[in-house]
Amino acid sequence: MATAASLSRDVLRDVSRSFYLSLRFLPSGFREAAAIGYLLARLSDTIADAGTVPTDERQELLEAFGCHAVTISPSGPSAGSAEFTRDLAARLRGAGLSPGEHVLVERASDVFAAASRLEPAMLLSVHKVLRTIVSGQQWDLARFAGTGCVALKADGELDHYTYQVAGCVGEFWTEVAFVVRSDAARERRDRMMAWGRHYGKGLQLVNILRDVPEDLARGRCYLPGVDPDDRAALLNAAARWRDTCREWLQDGLRYADALRGIRMRFASGLPALLGMQTIAALEAADWDQWEKGVKVSRRAVKRSAAAAFAKSAWFLPGAWSVD
Repeated sequence: MATAASLSRDVLRDVSRSFYLSLRFLPSGFREAAAIGYLLARLSDTIADAGTVPTDERQELLEAFGCHAVTISPSGPSAGSAEFTRDLAARLRGAGLSPGEHVLVERASDVFAAASRLEPAMLLSVHKVLRTIVSGQQWDLARFAGTGCVALKADGELDHYTYQVAGCVGEFWTEVAFVVRSDAARERRDRMMAWGRHYGKGLQLVNILRDVPEDLARGRCYLPGVDPDDRAALLNAAARWRDTCREWLQDGLRYADALRGIRMRFASGLPALLGMQTIAALEAADWDQWEKGVKVSRRAVKRSAAAAFAKSAWFLPGAWSVD
């Protein structure tokens, strides 16, 4: 029987090494829900991004995935889930999945089964966040349908998208934290929810800013109100959204600082530090470097992990400063 721990080791590690790094340090009561929630969200993301599959077929698969995922109960996955997960592997075969994504799709039934073994309150939070994420992915597929390069028109569209696919994850993280421990933070729950929402949006915005050239090649421009063919306008818009991203990540630092427990502070705060590092690297990059891909080095990741631990441990100097 596959468990959250075995799925994390055998599957999650290969689809997100950065999240796996944080996950390992989470308290056990929190770790299972975070791992299963992430794997389910990554399954829907794999469906949405299977670019060789026609858009209408991906929409159909997302709709079916959402219906099956949100009906998982403590008595087990829904009756049709076994057939759906079996068909999913066949329908995505040859869709250009990475090796890790291929394994994830092949193990989808195990992920569904592991979700059914979560505590009921945590399972309800998983249902809630998946509804929002799948809705956001469906919106994304519909919004960028068409020929040529399609661009977002208004800031509200980008704000909506970042909430649907990531801001809601910050809320999920908060809900589960308070299920595990009623005094999970030194701040009020509503404030933590708001900070978590901004934090998730900030992490998604890091990905969007990093991937602008790649998305343009795929016919998508997430930077609102910009001519995709105007390089100067793209650079200016990216600078503006980097400022917004920093503001949201600052709330991530506030979020981590308010949590109780070294493990929770470390696992929650490390992505903010890595996000800040990525934003700084993007700011220093010219267009050619941007096109080649901007990544944080392994050395920088190790430094950030050491800094996150130092900021999280009560017996060491330092805190999650927002200066």
